[in-house]
Amino acid sequence: MLVLSRKRNEGILIRGKDGDIRIILIDVDRGKIRLGIDAPKGYTILREEILSEIKDANRLSLVDNLERIKGIIGDKGE
Repeated sequence: MLVLSRKRNEGILIRGKDGDIRIILIDVDRGKIRLGIDAPKGYTILREEILSEIKDANRLSLVDNLERIKGIIGDKGE
């Protein structure tokens, strides 16, 4: 992991074959920072905690769907 110190309006550039991603420190206030992220089309930018919530919801949906299927066809493991 690369760890950098940045001042307001300073950024970093991640170079890639499909285009560059630019991350800029917008503001720092009371222990929170605001970042600006500029990426080429085709990149999806997600907050990490949102991705975790999506994975959890998908797992719950799978279990719910499995229970519905078992109800329809009967649970052969009885």
